[in-house]
Amino acid sequence: MNNSLEQAQQISASIDITGRKMEFDFEPGDIPRYWYGNNAFKSTFMNALSCLFPEGERMFMDAVRDNQHKVTDPQLLQQIKGFIKQEAIHGHEHAQYNDFLKRWQYPIDKIMNFEKKEKVWLKKWLSPARRLAMTCALEHFTAIMAHQVLTNPDFTEGMHPQFKEMWRWHAIEETEHKAVAYDVYQQAVGSYWLRIYTMLVVTVMFCFRTSLFQAIFLWKDGQLFNPKVWWHGVKFYFLKPGLVRNIWSDYLDYFRRDFHPWMHDNRELLQQWEAEGQKYKAV
Repeated sequence: MNNSLEQAQQISASIDITGRKMEFDFEPGDIPRYWYGNNAFKSTFMNALSCLFPEGERMFMDAVRDNQHKVTDPQLLQQIKGFIKQEAIHGHEHAQYNDFLKRWQYPIDKIMNFEKKEKVWLKKWLSPARRLAMTCALEHFTAIMAHQVLTNPDFTEGMHPQFKEMWRWHAIEETEHKAVAYDVYQQAVGSYWLRIYTMLVVTVMFCFRTSLFQAIFLWKDGQLFNPKVWWHGVKFYFLKPGLVRNIWSDYLDYFRRDFHPWMHDNRELLQQWEAEGQKYKAV
């Protein structure tokens, strides 16, 4: 945490959010099954994450839309438009990514149907305020994991270039819009206790869902009961790159009453990414 709440809010209000139409063409003959350092655990973990995004992004867009009528700040309303553009493109790109995974006989269609039915259920039975609280919690997860993708060389070491390019782009945009849902929540709902309770529930469900999908992929590969694979998992979470160890402090910051996503000021990452000469169509 390196900014006060007031500074974080000022930064948040200054962010322009651009929709970027990217083109990621996955060449089947060039990408191995274990595209992440020839490591079954790390590759299936990232594949499982990707399966959460298409329907998850739709839920985020719906939750923000269903609460934006309570927002009066014109800058935030403009940011909402950018947020929705980015999330729509994320969903599209990850749907293509997930279709690519079918070449390894993973049951992607069944997983996507399950995800879709769950999101329909959530929209039917949960209030807009609760779905927005879920969105804030999940956006915090994506933001702190995105920071690892962008700043921890160990995290992207060994990734196939095509997947690395896609995950870095996604991480940049998750960083760029990391406060939009939160700012909408603060204006439209504002309840600290709902925000905290929802984060606890989301933490359990997010970890369970990711692990379930990953276990399905490892089972299909005949690797689910391979001790070497699970030792690689321990190292991934706690040693190198140490995902859990490295995001733990940032995760706990969410439980502060005065938390704001831009207290973690990493705007320089956006500038660095753009300076690399990215090719995209602004929409």
